[in-house]
Order: sequence, then structure tokens, then C-alpha cells
Amino acid sequence: MRKPKGVLLAALLSTAALAGCNGANNGGFPGPGPTSGPTGNCGGPPSSNQLEVLFPVPNSKNAPPGIANIYVSTKGQLPPSNQFDFLLSESNGSSTFTGPFTGINKSQLPSGHKNPTYSNAVYYQSAIAGPSGSGWYVGPDVTVSLFWNDGGRNCIPHFLVTTFRTKKA
Repeated sequence: MRKPKGVLLAALLSTAALAGCNGANNGGFPGPGPTSGPTGNCGGPPSSNQLEVLFPVPNSKNAPPGIANIYVSTKGQLPPSNQFDFLLSESNGSSTFTGPFTGINKSQLPSGHKNPTYSNAVYYQSAIAGPSGSGWYVGPDVTVSLFWNDGGRNCIPHFLVTTFRTKKA
């Protein structure tokens, strides 16, 4: 039986909100703190930077399970003091925060990446480490949703940046 898309979206947002409220889910990466509740929604990526996810390719159905990083590009540098990351939420109910964006060279992008739609892109990776010591990784045959998070604002990630599906085991 198919569930309406609204029910799926509500479930994902509930997962994101619960994970956003629990500082233990962030593995030491920026994210909402455990002692104070979030103060509103995080919003989306800065529009002036035109953030694009490059790998795993957005909406792909064959991403590798166990990937270690999310790769993005921006048009121009992100603010040096940013605490941007993603809330990564799997269709099986698992979720974790990724690490902060770290600058990389284009040559460090994995094969099969998408190319940015603009010239002079700046490249970043965001590590998928999961909670400290958890052994968490992106599983096989799951849909993964990436929600924008601004760890410096103590907010609830709700802006869906992209989704992808991993290969079956």
C-alpha cells in the first residue's frame, strides 16, 4: 500500500526535528546543543552562494552505501566562521549530523560527481561520521534526505536540500 507523500514528508520532518533537538546525535559536530532547545527553523543555504550537491548526485538511485562524505560546491566562499552542515536522514529512521564543510580542491571530488552549473566554483566536503563511536554509516537500499543545518544558530533543520537512494546490498 502506498503512503501519501505528505505522510512521508511529515515523518521525515519529525525525524529531523527530533534529531535536531537531541545534541547527542551530532557526534561532536556543530548542531543544536543538548541544554537548550532549538529556536526556530534553520532556513536554507545562503542564496548568494548557490550551493549545489555534487556527490552523491542528487536524485540518483544508485549511490554507494557506506559513503564517507557529501561533496558540494558554492559560487564564492562561504563565510569563514560558518558552522554549516547537514542533517542526514535515512528512510529506515536513522539520522545523524554531518561534519562542518571543509574546503577541498576539485581534484578531490570522487568519480561520478555532478559538475557545478557555474564557473569558478568553490568545493567543500562534509564528513559523515555519525555519533562518536557509533559505527554509523549510510546503509544499502535506503533513501537519504539531506536537510540544511546552521549549527551556529541552534535551529531545527527543515530545508530539504536533496535526496538520493543507495544501491541494494
